[in-house]
Amino acid sequence: MMKKLGQIEIFGTKKQIEEAEKALRTINEKVLKSEPEARLAIQELIDEKKLKADILYDGNTVWSYDRIIRNVKRIKKEGVLGYASYRPIGYMLRIPTFDGGKPVLSNYFYKFLHLCCGSIAHYDKAGWIATYPTVEHLKDFFRKNEYGMRVLDYIPDWKTDAKRIVVGIEEILDV
Repeated sequence: MMKKLGQIEIFGTKKQIEEAEKALRTINEKVLKSEPEARLAIQELIDEKKLKADILYDGNTVWSYDRIIRNVKRIKKEGVLGYASYRPIGYMLRIPTFDGGKPVLSNYFYKFLHLCCGSIAHYDKAGWIATYPTVEHLKDFFRKNEYGMRVLDYIPDWKTDAKRIVVGIEEILDV
């Protein structure tokens, strides 16, 4: 389901949309007119109310700081993004699988990485983990993404929610 409130679109179940709509109505209309301010206010609400709906401002996702930072801390503790093994396909090819256990990299953080941080999707999450399997690889990615830029510099200034997240990630990973 989807609900539109001016520049804001909410996607999710009926209950998720109702919860998000109720929370969003508490934001001052003046704040919502400035996208950089609106994105931070919406991000704060997402985390404070633990909203599960996907909320977009002017067609772009507003990301939960808490969900991503929690996953980054777990990745740092584990030292890896996933426990991949490789399954052969034919004589020469192999693809990563997660037969050895559940990946540490969450679907939410994976989406953030390939939608906001200057990375291609690498086909799927398993492919991304195979490319950046350890915390050191993740640090290197944040120093220099796939476009040759520091991730923080790659994100446009109006995406204040994503910039805030990347600053938090850099602090945790000591980038």
